[in-house]
Amino acid sequence: MSVAVQNIYYLLCYAWDRLEARNLVDVTSIPGNRIENLLGKVLHDGVAHLIRSGFDRGYVSFEETSRRLRGKVLLTETVGRSLLEQGRVACQVDDLSYDVAHNRVIKAAMATLAALPSIDKSIAAGLRDHCRRLHDVADIPLSPAAFRQVQLHRNLARYVFLVNVAQLVAKSLIPDERTGVRKFHPFTANEQEMGRLFEAFVRNFLRREQEIFVVDAPKVPWDLDPGDSSDPSWLPEMRTDVMLTNKSGRVVIETKYYTTPYQSRYGGKKLISGHLYQLLTYLSHLGVDGAAGPVGVLLYAGLGIGQRLQYRLGGHAVLVRSLNLNRDWRDIHGEMMGIVTELSGTSKTLATA
Repeated sequence: MSVAVQNIYYLLCYAWDRLEARNLVDVTSIPGNRIENLLGKVLHDGVAHLIRSGFDRGYVSFEETSRRLRGKVLLTETVGRSLLEQGRVACQVDDLSYDVAHNRVIKAAMATLAALPSIDKSIAAGLRDHCRRLHDVADIPLSPAAFRQVQLHRNLARYVFLVNVAQLVAKSLIPDERTGVRKFHPFTANEQEMGRLFEAFVRNFLRREQEIFVVDAPKVPWDLDPGDSSDPSWLPEMRTDVMLTNKSGRVVIETKYYTTPYQSRYGGKKLISGHLYQLLTYLSHLGVDGAAGPVGVLLYAGLGIGQRLQYRLGGHAVLVRSLNLNRDWRDIHGEMMGIVTELSGTSKTLATA
C-alpha cells in the first residue's frame, strides 16, 4: 500500500502527539513521493528553526592534563603518571558544549540522508550545509546505541519530533545480507511499522479531535473461573488498540494495516479470519462484567473491498470500516470524524440490539 508522503507526515504528527509540528514543514513543496525527501525536508526545516532559536548545550566531561587546577583532580592518574614532578595535574572538567547526544543523532541522520543517491539534490545540499554548521558536534554512526544516550526533558520539547524523525531514518537502514552494508529501505514499506503508526494515529486522533468518547487502550481481563483455574500469570496479555467509552456504551477498535486486507477463497473475497477471531475474543471477555455489551470495529487503512460491513456475531455487533489514506488530508480528517459520529449515534443501539 502506497501512501502519499504528505499524509505520512500528518500520521506522524498525530502518532507522536506533536500536532504543533504540523506547521513545521510545507509538505506540499516536497518533491516526488519519496519518504527520504520527506524525512530530509523535516530535518532541514526543523534544524533551521533550531539555528534561529539556538542549539541546546550540555555539560560534557573530559579529562585533561594541565598546569592549573580545573574541575575535579584525578589523584590516581596524577600520582601514577608522576605529573606533580612536572608541575602538572590530571583533571576531569565539565564544560558546556554543543556536542550532546540529541545534537549528535540529528546530525548523523542528516548526514545519512544527504548521502543517499535517491534524495532530492536541493534537500541533500541543505542537509550538508546544516552539518557544516554543526562542526562542534561529533560525527557518529547512526545506530540504536546512539539513541539510548538521548535524554530529553520538558525544556527540550522542540527536539522531540526531530529525534523521532532521526530514529525513523535509523530504522530504515537495513544491512544487506551479502555485503553487510546498510541500505535505505523506507519504513513505509514495512507493514508492521506502518501498522504501529496507523494504530497510534487513530488513538491520538480520537483523543485530540473529539469529546464524545473517553479514549483508552486498556488490558482485557480474562473471564476466569477462580475455582477451577491455575496461576493466571501464565495467561498472555490481551490489550485493545483503542477503546471508546461513554454513558451509552463501549466501542473496541482494532486497527489493521495490510496491503491485501482480505483473503481470496473460491473466487471471492473474505475477511481475514484471524482479525475477526481476535476482536471477538476481546468482546466476549469484556462482555461478562455486567456492563452493556461492547461494539467491535475492525478499522482498516484502505480496506480494498469497497464495502461497509456490519454483522452480529455471538451476540456482539461488529462493524468493518476502512480509511482511505490516499486522499486529501481534509477528507481523511472528515471521514474519521464521520466514524466518530456514527459510533456515537449507534453504540447504545448496537450494544443492546
